[in-house]
Amino acid sequence: MAGHAERFVAVARRFGAVALLALCGGCGTVSDPAGYSVVAQDRYDFQTCEEIVRAYDGNSAREKELSALAAKAEASPGGIVVSYGAYRSELTQTRALIAAARRAAQKKNCDLSKKK
Repeated sequence: MAGHAERFVAVARRFGAVALLALCGGCGTVSDPAGYSVVAQDRYDFQTCEEIVRAYDGNSAREKELSALAAKAEASPGGIVVSYGAYRSELTQTRALIAAARRAAQKKNCDLSKKK
């Protein structure tokens, strides 16, 4: 009888691992292709060029930081779950803010390459 119990536990563990992989695989298909679903496109339209550049620089720095943290988390076993839970939503939002700042800068002819 002990053999049946051990076999059942082994099958249950394998099934659990496959279910976890399937759930994690679903996270990998979630994306925000336009990057605007969390940020209004006109967020920076009424700001001055100086304010737009400051927001762009701050968000660009935050994007680099979040990208590094997500990459570090994903390098460890099971880290993709941590990465998506902790960093990916904020990273998507930050990228949308960068896109909105670029759009406003282009609309107002602001130079985003200037460093102050």
